[in-house]
Amino acid sequence: MRLFSNAIVRTFAPAAPTSTSHPSDPESTLPEHADDPAASDTPPEAILVDGETIVAIGTRAELLDIAAAESSTTAALASAGGVGATTVIPGPTLEEIDCQGQVILPGFVDAHMHSIAYANSLEELDLSGTRSLAEAVEAIRERAQTLPLGEWVVGSGWDLNKWDDPRYPDRELLDELVPDHPVAMWSLDLHTLWANAHALEIAGIDALTADPWGGEFVRDHDGELTGLVREDATDLVARFIPEPSREEQIERLDRTQRLFLSQGLTGIHDFDGIPSTLGWNDLREADRQHIRVTKYLRGNEVPWAIETGWHTGDGDDWLRRGGLKLFSDGALGSHTSHMSSPFPAPEVETEVEAEPTPEPAAKSATDPADTGDTTAAAVSYSYPGSVPESVLSDEAAEANYGIAQMSEDDLFENARWATEAGISVAIHAIGDQANHHVLNVFERLRETTRAAEARYERPLRHRVEHAQFIQPEDVARFRELDVIASMQPRHCISDLHLLHLIDESAQLAAYAWPDLLAAGAHVAFGSDGPVEHANPFAAIYAAMARANISGDASTSFQPERRMSAAEAIRQHTQGAAYAAGLEQRSGYLAPGMDADFIVVNTDPCAAEGLDPEWTRSGADSDPAGPGHTRDGLLGYESEQALFAHAEAIRDTRVALTVVGGEVKYRA
Repeated sequence: MRLFSNAIVRTFAPAAPTSTSHPSDPESTLPEHADDPAASDTPPEAILVDGETIVAIGTRAELLDIAAAESSTTAALASAGGVGATTVIPGPTLEEIDCQGQVILPGFVDAHMHSIAYANSLEELDLSGTRSLAEAVEAIRERAQTLPLGEWVVGSGWDLNKWDDPRYPDRELLDELVPDHPVAMWSLDLHTLWANAHALEIAGIDALTADPWGGEFVRDHDGELTGLVREDATDLVARFIPEPSREEQIERLDRTQRLFLSQGLTGIHDFDGIPSTLGWNDLREADRQHIRVTKYLRGNEVPWAIETGWHTGDGDDWLRRGGLKLFSDGALGSHTSHMSSPFPAPEVETEVEAEPTPEPAAKSATDPADTGDTTAAAVSYSYPGSVPESVLSDEAAEANYGIAQMSEDDLFENARWATEAGISVAIHAIGDQANHHVLNVFERLRETTRAAEARYERPLRHRVEHAQFIQPEDVARFRELDVIASMQPRHCISDLHLLHLIDESAQLAAYAWPDLLAAGAHVAFGSDGPVEHANPFAAIYAAMARANISGDASTSFQPERRMSAAEAIRQHTQGAAYAAGLEQRSGYLAPGMDADFIVVNTDPCAAEGLDPEWTRSGADSDPAGPGHTRDGLLGYESEQALFAHAEAIRDTRVALTVVGGEVKYRA
């Protein structure tokens, strides 16, 4: 047994469970607002763990008595010829761990993560710190000089929207300065690939190659390839990029899970493909998996999954089977999110001219989410997305509504196929039109879902991944259709410099976590790593401040949609647990629950200038919804007090991470 003592324990335990609406799972319960964080003036100070389970929470003296009673009971059973009488049963050994007055929180679960992409991004060229096309090209040239001739130069993180000279990159400079290496550089949002001529040649792509549905090989005015490849077309290049050996991939994944543990993550929902599935299986079999994983499928894995009997909810305590991920649209930064209003067209379109040899790239430690005030001039391209007929008659043909990667009918057929096989569905949708189509799909899927839930005797909880822009009338549909909104708070603050692209007249619900909760929908928080850093405390800051990562309050976007720290933590714990069907055993701290928790140096539930009464109620009386208020102050006496606490949470340091009752990370 282990006793974690000398702490402030924020259990986030539910005040009273309520029944779910799933007819196939009538015994399941959902947490309401927690009776913690401030249910009493004297929060618990210790947690007692036996194996992988929490035994009790209370004072140190109380838990020592419980441990002693357990020891006496064991000894009595042995002496009376009871359980284990054929062997010698010593009293349980009690290991006490002093938490040094710090705060214990439930372990965070990242509800949307790309673990293999994250692992690879730590090894590949990172362009997120570049501030111009010239810097990016010079960084690529320098990396190429360290590699054998002809080896691929691979990286990610470039974002033209943050460059001092915001223009789309092309292959001209790459062809000039890195001619002897194929180059493939992913944009920050991973929806656009920037390639040189060598890479395109290896992939067999030329000016005559047709665009696939849901993707594009961008061409200039003369029809020549620019080197930019978007959305589904990226697969036709990426498949030629050599992958690490299976052994190296496992080592990368192991290093990455240790990074996650150091940031307070005890679990992830992983959306990467076959290499990720193999990697986690290998770590599990080697007894090297230290973080709990709910594994989601990609489209090409579905036939194999059905053939092998993959069902959502199967698996073990460490590697659990999730659902199928589908794509409805692209991303805001790549101007490929499917919108009901077009992206603004440029006033003047100019061709990108070759630059002189660029200056050496400056090394920058700037967080990618620190967007500053840089804005980009949008460039319009034609995409194969769905364009309303009413628009075609009175707007320019090149109007860009983003990309519909799959039609609504195709989404429905793929979702139905998976659901009938007992596999839930998670659909990527960022633009408001994409979200509208996805909700239509789930509405059409209701009877199929109910039948499958009854047949497989488990809930199949469908999800929308990102749900960044929602038409006002669609907010309530998330609750009506029992669809989870899987969202990433850091996208809000990383996108501050992109929000000029959104048509304000549409009055969309943007990054509207409180609106969805107020409507009764389920929300789960994650990072979309490596698009964003995985650190959940930065995500809590983003939900609280809705301002750039540096703490500049003047950059706040729609402060009336801020969310309290306590509510943001719930979405990273209880919300993620519900999305995985694990709300009966994880998401908060209580006897009988999984012993997954963290010890941190900052209390997210108490701060100078924060009204404790407001914290207790979670502002439930406010019509704006749980954990948020229309004045945007979240119960703090001033904007300065709110930001002081939000920044302290952002900078939180993790001292211990405990998964399954064992210390998996110690600072």
